Amino acid sequence: MERLLKEEQYFSIAQPVDAEINIKRSRFIASLRVISRRLEFEEALKEINARYPKANHYCWAYRIIGNPVQEHSSDSGEPSGSAGRPILGTLKKNSLLNIMAVVTRYFGGVKLGVSGLISAYAQVTSQAVINAEIIVQEQMASFEFICSYEMYNLILDALKRRHVPSEKIKTIFEENIFGEFNIRLNEVKALVKDFENMKYRGYLSYRRK
Repeated sequence: MERLLKEEQYFSIAQPVDAEINIKRSRFIASLRVISRRLEFEEALKEINARYPKANHYCWAYRIIGNPVQEHSSDSGEPSGSAGRPILGTLKKNSLLNIMAVVTRYFGGVKLGVSGLISAYAQVTSQAVINAEIIVQEQMASFEFICSYEMYNLILDALKRRHVPSEKIKTIFEENIFGEFNIRLNEVKALVKDFENMKYRGYLSYRRK
């Protein structure tokens, strides 16, 4: 896979994907899912646990865009370094971001040893990556704002210039207007300048997705 990306791009997968291998009667199932924050990881992990009940281990790793990249892994009761680390290493080797991998193991009664486990967890995660459709994604930022009704139309005009149509803005209209939208990361600085130029004084925050 060639690594020819612009600064604001990254590799991900098009849709959830799974892979399975069997080694000495142990069943290893790798599940790849797209995430952009820790809460999404926790929700997806619960879903995978429920899908494969009574498994012996649910080992995992994830990589989320940030400065620096958020990387975490778990051996889930396997010997230290034998599961989470090879799963994470496979994600890093393939330059995947905003991604999680969970490897569910049903123990078959034969111990594989640390080296055997490392090989098994890396192998099944690699197979899931092979099964996946790898795509290039644009890095995005998630914005939130609270403004007056008088300021709202100015904000809509600014967002339209930055290729964010009004139908892509989630809004709640109360005493003030709460809005949330996504924008390409390379448009962030220009948009913040737009808000400054309109003398915006309300609440404004953003984070990478």
